[in-house]
Amino acid sequence: MAIFLFLLIFGALEFYLFNAFRGAFLDTVWAKVGMAYVIISVMTFAATYLKVVPTFRSGFNTTLTNNLLMGFSFTFLITNFVLIAVFFAEDIFRIFDYIWQVLPIKDTGETAFASRRQFIGTTATLLAAVPFAGLIYGVLKGRYNYKVFPVPLKFSDLPKAFDGFKIVQISDVHSGSFDNIAEVERAVGIIQAQKADMIVFTGDWVNTFAEELKPYIHIFKSLEAPFGKYAIWGNHDYGRRQDGQNNIDILRGFVNEAGFTVLENENVKIEKDGESFRLFGVENWGKPPFPQIGDLQKAKSNSEKGEFSILLSHDPTHWDAKVIDDDHHFHLTLSGHTHGAQIGIEAKWLRWSPSKYIYPRWAGIYKEKNQYLYVNRGFGFLGYPGRAGINPEITTIKLEKA
Repeated sequence: MAIFLFLLIFGALEFYLFNAFRGAFLDTVWAKVGMAYVIISVMTFAATYLKVVPTFRSGFNTTLTNNLLMGFSFTFLITNFVLIAVFFAEDIFRIFDYIWQVLPIKDTGETAFASRRQFIGTTATLLAAVPFAGLIYGVLKGRYNYKVFPVPLKFSDLPKAFDGFKIVQISDVHSGSFDNIAEVERAVGIIQAQKADMIVFTGDWVNTFAEELKPYIHIFKSLEAPFGKYAIWGNHDYGRRQDGQNNIDILRGFVNEAGFTVLENENVKIEKDGESFRLFGVENWGKPPFPQIGDLQKAKSNSEKGEFSILLSHDPTHWDAKVIDDDHHFHLTLSGHTHGAQIGIEAKWLRWSPSKYIYPRWAGIYKEKNQYLYVNRGFGFLGYPGRAGINPEITTIKLEKA
């Protein structure tokens, strides 16, 4: 019943858009282009529903064809929303205009109406072209357009031996979404080129199944860092298996095979030249419906107050809810999870993403009570198989003695 209702509403909206183009541009070539656009969008949605949706529960890794279909469908969805919103607003105006016409006050004439309708059609097309072009770019190019974000941070109480210590953070790989192993290899090459002292991963290796990581184990295993590679779990890593197996148990084996030590509500002392700092890692802690398995108190076992401390916690909401008011001072917390929504604008004059309406701390560096939080924009992609304005991120954090 739900599917039937969805198809009914979807069909009605597409029919409305088809006729809106025909009415706006009459018998011109632009009317034909608009109607062809609607037909192509319907065909794309149909192909996505028939080919991609059945694979959601049956397969581990996606394909290029599936990603392109999903990406184009999402692009058409957003673009159509913009078009329908503009045309519908004009139709509301037409209702009031009609009422005005039937009153014996003023006759604006059919020519004025046709001219206004064409102007609205042109405006709608131009407005919709912006998200259409951006989202298509995100699918074809943006999703593998990795960017290195350098983040120098100064601390007065940083042990002198770690002045200049470089940590590379990656997050939210979502390996089941990848369709180009060569691009992943290239990205890992960029990570290795940063010559990190330590590499950390802040959760979401997979979308659902641990097996999604298998084709990429050897790639992440090639990463080297003299002070180790550490990881934590994100909400997706727990999986939704129906075969009775524990997804984390399987995934832990794969991650260990890739050379990463998983910190599951625990900590490790990092030592250099007789000095040290503590690296803490907690399991996922997020607001419902996300799991709250992270146990900060357990993670602090065998640590001492006053130690320079770095925390790995997947969901940035954990920082505000639990971390910044904890009796242990965490100098720096590294998170991910938000992806920056994979869509947005980051410029000197404007920094925006729809993610900000859910996560106030959605990307980049934040500071409260002399503690830092850094939110990584993510290495992979999920849902929309693209990156439009929000690049996949490799973070290079440089600790400096103030």
